[in-house]
Amino acid sequence: MAGSMRGASVHGRAQGMQVSARLDGSTSPESLPTCLAVDLTIDPGLHVYGHPVPEGFIPLSIDVTAPLTGLRVGTPVFPPPTPHQMEGFDEAFFIYEGDLSVSIPLTCTAGVDATALEVKVRYQACSDRGCFMPQTVDLSLPMRG
Repeated sequence: MAGSMRGASVHGRAQGMQVSARLDGSTSPESLPTCLAVDLTIDPGLHVYGHPVPEGFIPLSIDVTAPLTGLRVGTPVFPPPTPHQMEGFDEAFFIYEGDLSVSIPLTCTAGVDATALEVKVRYQACSDRGCFMPQTVDLSLPMRG
């Protein structure tokens, strides 16, 4: 029988951003969640790039791997980024600032002996004056409580 759940979350931080991930949403008949929620808080005065992004800039990306069979990880659903004009550039950049949430659908395709999902958030935090080196936050999220 399907139900709803909100799982425990795991947290990580790198330069310019706090990241948390949790299993969320209704559960499949195997009592596995059907959605992964990744919440990002970008430090005040900074932004990260969305898509499209000019060559040479690092956009926000989230990669999820499940070291098991029977679970399919869908494409992350990002909110729309905000257009931003940067001094010295002709084209508009698309950025995220503040808080945002990204949802990633999960589909159980067979019996799953799930242990954990590996979540990798990659980004480059910038201000209007310059950018930090690209960063990666790695999280390991247990599939079952």
